[in-house]
Amino acid sequence: MAQLTKRQIQAINTKGKIYNIATELMQKKGYDNITIQNICEKAGVSVGTFYHYFESKNDILIELYKKADDFFYDNVKSKLSSTDTIDKIIEYFDHYAEYNEKTGIDMMKQLYNSNNKMFVTEGRHMQTILDEIINEGQEKNEIKKEMSPQDITRYIFVLMRGVVYDWCLHDGEYNLKEEMQNTLTRLIKIFKP
Repeated sequence: MAQLTKRQIQAINTKGKIYNIATELMQKKGYDNITIQNICEKAGVSVGTFYHYFESKNDILIELYKKADDFFYDNVKSKLSSTDTIDKIIEYFDHYAEYNEKTGIDMMKQLYNSNNKMFVTEGRHMQTILDEIINEGQEKNEIKKEMSPQDITRYIFVLMRGVVYDWCLHDGEYNLKEEMQNTLTRLIKIFKP
């Protein structure tokens, strides 16, 4: 792997700084309450620099998805310790709930809208990790084989995103992790052999 030049390192750092400042402002003030100008002023960069790295404020949200996928691939995947498939799925969604809570209710409200096509983008790490867990469970006869791992993953994510959406509608008034555990515990029974 070639070593990065100073210019490349500076570009990575500048993009990261803009992203971090933008997400910090969005969490504090809400997506709709900040402008690109606000982000640039706080980050100490020009508006032109912002547009060099991001096409719009919405691109910050897309970057958020990329970072979430990388986080799940680099951190969560290796931390799943349950040997039972059902327990591993619940453990996976514990991390998912924690990640959503950490992201913040205002940011999550921005992400949960019908214009956000990142939820249905195929091949994302969040989905492929769960596909692998389910596939392993099917091989161990802990999960029914009537549906493909991808179909089961889609089914579970549709329901779990519904839980997050409800949590957003209730302004984060309840414990997301507990609600996901309760919902998954009921749901997962239909996939047991």
